Amino acid sequence: MKNIDKSNISLRVAYIFESILAMVVLIAVFLGTIDVLRMIWTAYIVEYHTPVAYSQLNDILAQILLLVIAIEFVVMLSLHIPGTIIEVLLYAIARKMLLLPKSGGMLEVLLGVIAIAGLFTIRKYLLTKDNSNMNITSIHYDSDDDDIIDAKDPI
Repeated sequence: MKNIDKSNISLRVAYIFESILAMVVLIAVFLGTIDVLRMIWTAYIVEYHTPVAYSQLNDILAQILLLVIAIEFVVMLSLHIPGTIIEVLLYAIARKMLLLPKSGGMLEVLLGVIAIAGLFTIRKYLLTKDNSNMNITSIHYDSDDDDIIDAKDPI
């Protein structure tokens, strides 16, 4: 387990439940991916003679972006670093901005741009370098493991 007091049973139980919830979300993402593929198959293959409507494409994009947000949420539950929270918020705001209705005003777009700029500012100035650069492909070792060579370290 990650940096938690192993003698505290409530923290251990909370960590286990958090891991179980992350797995449930991953299963839901897998099932949602199948649903997206079904939507694409229907829109582009089965009904090939009918052009895809804007609302249909908007629904497909909404579903895909929701799955991306769910995956980032699982990463946030797994890594426990501040940078992942920023990434989840970035994806959620970007999804909201991309899926604005045609009749939506520019005020929502402006607010979304300001929110994204604020998140980038937080990432740049308030997060430490080791937390903000972590992503799902990063390997994080404890500092007491001196025998492990990091790919970024010069030899």
